[in-house]
Amino acid sequence: MNHTQITQQYLADLGLTNCPLDLEFLNQLQRKHIAKYSFNSISVLLNQPMPLDLPHLYNKLVAKQNGGYCFEHNKLVYIVLQHLGFKVKRLLAKVVYNRDIDVPRTHRATLITFEGADYLLDAGFGPQGAFYPLKLELDTPQQQENETFQISQKNQQEYHFQVLKNGEFFTLYTFDLNNYTESDCDLSHFYSHKHPEAAFVKNLVVSRKTLDTTYSLRNGQYHHITHKHTEITPITCEKQLHQLLNQQFNLNLDIAVSTYLFSKFAKPEN
Repeated sequence: MNHTQITQQYLADLGLTNCPLDLEFLNQLQRKHIAKYSFNSISVLLNQPMPLDLPHLYNKLVAKQNGGYCFEHNKLVYIVLQHLGFKVKRLLAKVVYNRDIDVPRTHRATLITFEGADYLLDAGFGPQGAFYPLKLELDTPQQQENETFQISQKNQQEYHFQVLKNGEFFTLYTFDLNNYTESDCDLSHFYSHKHPEAAFVKNLVVSRKTLDTTYSLRNGQYHHITHKHTEITPITCEKQLHQLLNQQFNLNLDIAVSTYLFSKFAKPEN
C-alpha cells in the first residue's frame, strides 16, 4: 500500500472520510485515535521488532489493532497529516511528571500550524493525554471535556504541557521547538524500547481513552476512570488480565501472551 491508500484506510477506520480538513477534523482525529487504538508497551516487553516505517505502523496499529506507544502512534499521525497537506513539525519531549530532573527525550508529539496558529497534537501519551490538540497559547487553561490542560513557558526555549490536578497545574512533559529529524526520533525510540532503565522496558502499560471513560492498566492494577469515580481493581490471575487486554483495550492477544505478561509484570508478590 502507498501513502495515499494508507491515509485513506486510516481515516476510514476512524470514520473521518470526506471531512473538511479544518480544526474540527484535527480535533476528531486525535479524539478518535486515542479512543480506538490502545497505547501500550506490549511489543517492548515481548522484545518484538518495532520498525517505524509506514507500512509496519499501519499494519500494527490499524489493520491488526495491536496498539503501540508514542513513537508509533505519533509518527503514523504525523505522516498522515503531512500527506494531507498540513504543516507539521516533529517534537521530542522529556517526561518529567512535575519534577525538576534531567531525563532523555523519550516522547514524540507533533506541532501543527493551522491558519496562523500553532497546536500541540499528541495521540500517544496514554491515560493522561489530552482529548484534542492544544493551542500553543501560553498560561491559558483549555477545558477539554472534564479535564483542563495548558501550556506554559518556563524559559525562552522550554514549554511545559500541563494538566490541572487538585487545583494546581501539573507538568506532564516539557518540550522545545527545535528542528528534529526522523533520525533524532529513531534514537529516542531506540532508548525507549531497549535501554534497561527505560520505563516501557520495565512496566506493562496499557490504556485507551474515550470521552466518558479512561481505561488504564499498569502492571498489577487496572483503573476504570470516569469523571465521577475511579475504580481500582487488582489483577490476580492470567485469565483476568487476558480478558481486560482483549475486551477493554480492543486487543486480540493469545492467552499464552497474557500468561507471560501476568507472570512477569502483574503477578502479585508473595
